[in-house]
Amino acid sequence: MGRLSGQVAIVTGAAQGLGRAFAEGLRASGAEIVACDVDSRVLEQAGLALLADVSRPEDVRGVVDAAMQRHGRIDVLVNNAGLVRPTRAGDAWEAGLEDYQAVIGTNLYGAFLFGRAVAPIMIEQGSGHIVNISTDHVYPVPPHRVWGHGGMDLYNASKWALNGLTLDWATTLRKRGVRVNALCMGATDTPMLRKFAGPAAEEVAATAMRPEEICELLLELLAEGPEGRSGQNIGLWVDRERSLDDGVEVGHRQV
Repeated sequence: MGRLSGQVAIVTGAAQGLGRAFAEGLRASGAEIVACDVDSRVLEQAGLALLADVSRPEDVRGVVDAAMQRHGRIDVLVNNAGLVRPTRAGDAWEAGLEDYQAVIGTNLYGAFLFGRAVAPIMIEQGSGHIVNISTDHVYPVPPHRVWGHGGMDLYNASKWALNGLTLDWATTLRKRGVRVNALCMGATDTPMLRKFAGPAAEEVAATAMRPEEICELLLELLAEGPEGRSGQNIGLWVDRERSLDDGVEVGHRQV
């Protein structure tokens, strides 16, 4: 019996990279997996694997409905699907509009749709855990302050907005038995990172974190159970030993 035996977990962007590691790690820990991605390689996953675009409400609704039809509950949502592109003020107008739809649609709108779709289910259950996959751009390694990276305006905007969802959902759902946290991680060796790094991919990947170690920390976070932390941005950084101790809890109003 695994530490997550009997739980049902949705993992978005599960075809490769972090998402695939999350799905495999959760499955090995006993969870029933519902994996989705726009990439057909997601269909190689065991369990319920579905082609879905997280930026399409009908696709999100289809994944959540399929999970409920098969399993009757949803205990974990890992909002992992993400996209990064080099974007900047001064880009051509039409290219900027297309980039906005792609990056914001995947990183923010997709997380919003899945969170809103599963929240009523988790409220009715009186339990659940939403984990948003964020970035050290939002929570950099101390004592560094947040700075503008340049050439990543849409990615950064999407992750800062995702931070807003994380904090507000944690406040709203705390008394309903649902936990909400974010993993704010530095460079991790994934196909997305390698594609963005271009010619420097091997050099960047050599110093990056590995998806499997991030997954282990995700499992530790989930294993805290109903009484575990909520409303935390948890920093996972290349230049520091990774642990769940590097979490910053946000304030909560009574709602």
